[in-house]
Amino acid sequence: MLQRLISDSISTEVQETTFSLDVLGRYVCSTYDEAVNNGGFPFDAIVIGAGMFGAYTAEKIYRQGGGNLRVLVLDAGSFLVSEHIQNLSRIGLNAAGPVTSDPGVPRERVWGLPWRANIGFPGLAYCIGGRSLYWGGWAPRLTDADLAQWPLELRNYLASNYSDTEQEIGVDPRTDFISGPLFDVLFTRMQAVASQVTSIDAVEEAPLAVQGQAPAPGLFSFDKFSSAPILCDAIREAASDPDFTRRLFLVPRTHVTRLVSSGGRVSSIELSSGGQSRSLPVSSTCAVVLALSTIESTRLALESFPSTVMGSNLMGHLRSNTVIRIKRSALGSLPAALAPAAMLARGSTGQGRYHFQVTAAAVQVPNSESTMWRMVPDLDQLHQLQNSQQADKITITLRGIGEMAGDPSSGPAKPGSSWMDLSPFERDEFGMRRAYVNLVATPADQALWDVMDQAAIDLAIRLAGSPANVEYFYDNAWNSAPPPKGKVRDGLGTTHHEAGTLAAGTDPAKSATDLDGKLHQVDNAYAAGPAVFPHLGSANPSLTALTLARKTAQAIIHKAIPTPQANEVALINGALDGWQMAGSGRFISVGRSLVESQDGIGLLWYTKDTFSDFVLTVDWRSLNAFDNSGVFIRFPALGSNDPANDWRLAVDQGYEVQIDERGFDPATNTPGSALHRTGAIYQLAPAVAQNSSPLGDWNRFEITANGSNISVKLNGLEVSRLTGDSTRPLAGHIGLQNHHPGSRVQFRNLRVRKTAATLSAGGGS
Repeated sequence: MLQRLISDSISTEVQETTFSLDVLGRYVCSTYDEAVNNGGFPFDAIVIGAGMFGAYTAEKIYRQGGGNLRVLVLDAGSFLVSEHIQNLSRIGLNAAGPVTSDPGVPRERVWGLPWRANIGFPGLAYCIGGRSLYWGGWAPRLTDADLAQWPLELRNYLASNYSDTEQEIGVDPRTDFISGPLFDVLFTRMQAVASQVTSIDAVEEAPLAVQGQAPAPGLFSFDKFSSAPILCDAIREAASDPDFTRRLFLVPRTHVTRLVSSGGRVSSIELSSGGQSRSLPVSSTCAVVLALSTIESTRLALESFPSTVMGSNLMGHLRSNTVIRIKRSALGSLPAALAPAAMLARGSTGQGRYHFQVTAAAVQVPNSESTMWRMVPDLDQLHQLQNSQQADKITITLRGIGEMAGDPSSGPAKPGSSWMDLSPFERDEFGMRRAYVNLVATPADQALWDVMDQAAIDLAIRLAGSPANVEYFYDNAWNSAPPPKGKVRDGLGTTHHEAGTLAAGTDPAKSATDLDGKLHQVDNAYAAGPAVFPHLGSANPSLTALTLARKTAQAIIHKAIPTPQANEVALINGALDGWQMAGSGRFISVGRSLVESQDGIGLLWYTKDTFSDFVLTVDWRSLNAFDNSGVFIRFPALGSNDPANDWRLAVDQGYEVQIDERGFDPATNTPGSALHRTGAIYQLAPAVAQNSSPLGDWNRFEITANGSNISVKLNGLEVSRLTGDSTRPLAGHIGLQNHHPGSRVQFRNLRVRKTAATLSAGGGS
């Protein structure tokens, strides 16, 4: 037994244990203080949960956000490995079996069950990557029949975006991982006999999230997909920047207990990190994504901002494993050594849909996957595996997955229904109510299960050509008779496919989230994962949930970085091409179209073009009341009339839309001046209203200049107007001010649309 090492009194770059240097954990993870208390601006997105869907969503927000969004990921677990465990040499990590309540100690190192249930569930893998490190990799699409009851927008989105996710996780191209004579013969045979089984609709190549060939020349294949590698890679990219400008952090061992909301928005997150209870402020423009798991995301939502629809509509999958072996001769002429085979068969009845995940190999043991899903680094071991595939019989597993119908009206008061709710009797180690999960198969579910199991037997007989050519494995033995009813069924909770308890829809009275995964009653809270499924279908949920996570990430990005309007020109890019500094200080790029002021006083100005009549929009934020900056318009080229390239030319001959929450008047050395307050046209037109967001939150200016008239809107409200001014130029450059050492203001989404529209007498254009 070893001494437990979590922290010590010695500061070190990388912790050293008896056996290892914790390079992976140190290079991927950060402490709470490193991520939150580094002097940086608030986060634009906080993702709770770094498992299959949280890690994926965070990576998409980070990479697709134009380099402008700052993302924090919080996970209750620790760092374990950076890859799917089957991509690694054999190291002894296994998934845990089902239990009905938390045994109080981790199972298989990281597995825990944070809820109590009427049946057994494996629970959650409390580690970075979560269950994606262990998942089987089957990733079929939902069919049109599966999606028939889904909202049209979601059906169309999945149809258009499934292919991107399939390519990313290795499903496309199919069977680049599975090939060989056994696959060729068995696939042809399956297609020929499937029509003889009444409920089977189609046979397909195996949609496995495993990539066998390189995606492009010079690159390695992705192998078996997990969300952990893409998150780790994004974190290492982000780590090249100093912490105060870094755009992606992962903090492990951080358990979120409650989201505090105010005015319909999450305003803070209560959590425990490093053994300390903390409250993390959340800006009003920050998106908070619940991605812990279907059950735990719903539990957190119920604990934080409950609604009557949360927890209903719980769905899972019916699962059976019909294991058979048939004589090699029944399949025709096959070579002595065979590679494993895999394919998918879909079926349906009046009660719903099901599919078979079919795997096969010439092995003696009743496990057709015994030579699949693992790295084999040794050639001699590979030869042994190949030589073991010379049995005179082929072992085939027909793993049936059947859908359970959801019920949006389900709940504790409705007997025989599936639901989850907060337990009134049991609390976790943080004093919060645990979830109670009630998953039951209805009579319609049972009828589908019966049909699916019988279809497996019928298909086995037709594959073998005769009942005499097939044996069935159950009761730990091979049997000539088919398995009795229910004999090969797994428990309802064993598939990890819980779904539906935060179902998406357009009606808040019937759904918990909208079609982007945003909770209806909370403007900045989202859910990612199968919890948002309105209906489950028979397909394993990972492919669909990952694809919908893309939609959620895109919605968060679009809200922060709206699509440019027609004729708008974006002026800021990561290299600040076309911009030039005047005066002292500088602006640094902290994203592809986001800059931050440092020191000063000076002016960053756009040299490539001048603007006369236009609408300028720009987002900005400051950290404290003493920060000072401004947006300058219509000033002459600095350096053309002033050899010193002095920024003061812009003050004297242009217009400054002020950023100063104090409204400090330098002439009187006092605050509170409307002519110097945020939104004022500096010294020319006062800010008649205060409409700034809280410090740290994003604000938006819309500055309209037409002729001698200038209007300024701050967060949608007109706060200043200058009419009929003829003392300064009607055209000129655009610039951003850096005011003094210690003042930090960020700008993004700076866009200009040239226009000839006139200002009406009563408001801006």
